[in-house]
Amino acid sequence: MLLFGKYEHQMDEKKRIRIPVKLKDALGANPVIMKGTSPCLVVYSSERASEVIKAKFEKIIDGTVTDEDEMDLLRDLTSNTQNAEEDKQGRVKIEKDLVDYARLKKDIVTIGVYDKVEIWSAEEWNKRQKAKSEKNK
Repeated sequence: MLLFGKYEHQMDEKKRIRIPVKLKDALGANPVIMKGTSPCLVVYSSERASEVIKAKFEKIIDGTVTDEDEMDLLRDLTSNTQNAEEDKQGRVKIEKDLVDYARLKKDIVTIGVYDKVEIWSAEEWNKRQKAKSEKNK
């Protein structure tokens, strides 16, 4: 599965968004939304999310390592993960903690990034693009 493209759209006052159809179809049934490494959210297919978490935390999950810092990271990641369940109009409500983490406001940018979808506040995305442009001058 290769996800790509950039889509600009809006989050409504009830913190609901639409995942663009091309990206949503590629994610398949039951995608999950979690914190990204930047101030953005990532959406994986449920299978890929499981693979990503297992790869990162395999020794914690299988019990061979009991590092509390790693366990806290796993707890934080999974406690702030939600199913991307759509309402009848095809909107997904984003939980408040995730909205706050990604600094989402009304205008958002959704991009396909290889095997995942990233959801950015338009303001954060534009800042990042401007900084990248300035750096490359």
